[in-house]
Amino acid sequence: MTASRRTGRIGGGVFALLTLLVLTICAGGVVALTQIKSLKAEIASLQRELLPLRERLASYELAEKARVAEIKAAAEKALAENLPKPAALTFSREEAQLIREYIKPAPFAGSATPAVNVGDPVTGGTIPLPSALTEKMPRLAGARFAIRNGAIIIVRKDKVDAVLPAY
Repeated sequence: MTASRRTGRIGGGVFALLTLLVLTICAGGVVALTQIKSLKAEIASLQRELLPLRERLASYELAEKARVAEIKAAAEKALAENLPKPAALTFSREEAQLIREYIKPAPFAGSATPAVNVGDPVTGGTIPLPSALTEKMPRLAGARFAIRNGAIIIVRKDKVDAVLPAY
């Protein structure tokens, strides 16, 4: 009988320890679930607070982009207004005569079109200046010409740079 008593005591002690262990694990699980629910509730409230902040940030970013674009447009406008206009090409009497020797417009007979002024954009076709002329007058390198109303129009960068009136 002593052997069965010992087995019963050992079995009862192990059972008590296992029960205590299971209860501790269950209590830890309940605490963990409570913490998880609490954290989920906190996350949800933080997300509700974050949504208006994101909207406000988006509106501030949009306003900042508009302000930057406005400043950039104003700066470009001011720069365009303050840029010095390129000086018109001026020719001495000899240079004008040299140009007229290489470019001989046909006598003008017909209805007059509006006068072309220095700085006007060029409409219509243009022809490169003869290479012999640009060799004698290097500042005309890359320039083109057109003839309007009998006048010789010298063009650089799609703008009229000089007008030699018809005789």
